[in-house]
Amino acid sequence: MKLAQVQVTMMRRALFGMLFLVSLVSLRGQAPPAGRGPKPPEPVVTGVQMGDLTWQMAEQRLKPDAVVLLPLGAAAQEHGPHLKLRNDQILADYFTRRILEIADVVAAPALPYHYFPAFNEYPGSTSVALNVARDLTADVVRGIARHGPRRFYVLNTGYSSAQALGEAAKMLASEGVLLRYTDWHARMEASRGVQQQPGGNHADEIETSMMLYIDPSVVNMSIAQRDYSPSPTQPVQLTRNPTGGRGTYSPTGTWGDPSLATRDKGRVVVETTVSAIRSEIEELRRAALPRGGTTAPQLSAASRGLSMPQSAGRPPGECLQGDERFIRELGPKFYLAWQDQDAPRLASFWADSGDMAHPDGLVETTAQVIRENRAYLFQQREFRGSKHFLTIGQVRCITSDVAIADAKWELRGVTDGRGNLTPPAEGLCTLVLRRAGGGWVIEAWRYNMKPATAATQPTILKKPGFPTTIR
Repeated sequence: MKLAQVQVTMMRRALFGMLFLVSLVSLRGQAPPAGRGPKPPEPVVTGVQMGDLTWQMAEQRLKPDAVVLLPLGAAAQEHGPHLKLRNDQILADYFTRRILEIADVVAAPALPYHYFPAFNEYPGSTSVALNVARDLTADVVRGIARHGPRRFYVLNTGYSSAQALGEAAKMLASEGVLLRYTDWHARMEASRGVQQQPGGNHADEIETSMMLYIDPSVVNMSIAQRDYSPSPTQPVQLTRNPTGGRGTYSPTGTWGDPSLATRDKGRVVVETTVSAIRSEIEELRRAALPRGGTTAPQLSAASRGLSMPQSAGRPPGECLQGDERFIRELGPKFYLAWQDQDAPRLASFWADSGDMAHPDGLVETTAQVIRENRAYLFQQREFRGSKHFLTIGQVRCITSDVAIADAKWELRGVTDGRGNLTPPAEGLCTLVLRRAGGGWVIEAWRYNMKPATAATQPTILKKPGFPTTIR
């Protein structure tokens, strides 16, 4: 009996061991139970590189309502002793990557050669004739447009190239294709608030600061030196000949003072530029197409960095030169202040008595309240990586001291309690502004939310975990 009991016990143990192994193998093949651990947030990427597609995939993306991004950056152009010849190509590639993360565009392969005559005296610099650059741009656009797209944005990183792009835009407008481009001169002028140098715009304090922020490994600050002589003409033509050269003498190929460059200055300029380019792309997406046989539409004030002409019927003198430009630049400034989670700077865009009204009726009554609420908001985990875009469209001056602006807003990067990204929220808003000193401040901000987003996105100040005392 004892022997039999031992045998039964051994058989039971063996059976239990087999069942355990079977259960273990079965469990390994199953997905972990729902809710066990947060899912890693997935990046929101809305754009696509055309070169990564097959022709069948490209056919699905190149629809008539698509916006095609055409990067333009010189692959070989002198940038002083401290920057690489491919400096502008690095800029074009970088800005393209950033725009693909935040805008629904199809990015075509970049143009590495174009019209850059100002640097021909410096070895390694390349340029093609104006008519060649014009026709090259137009032909590339035509090749893509024949499959559907009618709106193109050239992410331009040069100054003289804008001349050829303007000519190409006129040609394409007669064919019903709308081409707009980055006005690099206007973009850099809008960033002069961080500048210390007396002047310049090539391999200078601003451009070198941008490269320190984008990729410091391509900058040699130990040999960056001031090389600046005032130029009587724009754009600047540089020469290495101190006596008989045609243009502004520059032995280094620099025009400005790159020794003053810092990474922090570059961050301000780059982030402002990213936001502005995105705004210009969204404006292009909404713009009416030209009719065949007409001239190209003028670039918007946001694209050119200039105030728009007075409309017919508006009393003269109400909008001063640069008013619309200042108001439009509030969009990139707002984006940058939000990204930096700088509540005081963000609230400084409002008048002391200014307010902000939300779709659910909540009204933040003063700039101080807006600052306090944003300071609390930025402390919350859900908003640490968030980005708030503001694209200002039409601006209308009511009087010489009061203006109204229509804008589009978008909030991305907000997470839920588990760290997962929530869907982007977006909508429209109206801003009432008042002239103050040399600029404009917001007196009233009225949020509206798209119906599809309103159903899933509560007011940003009413998310779970926020205090009920928010004013």
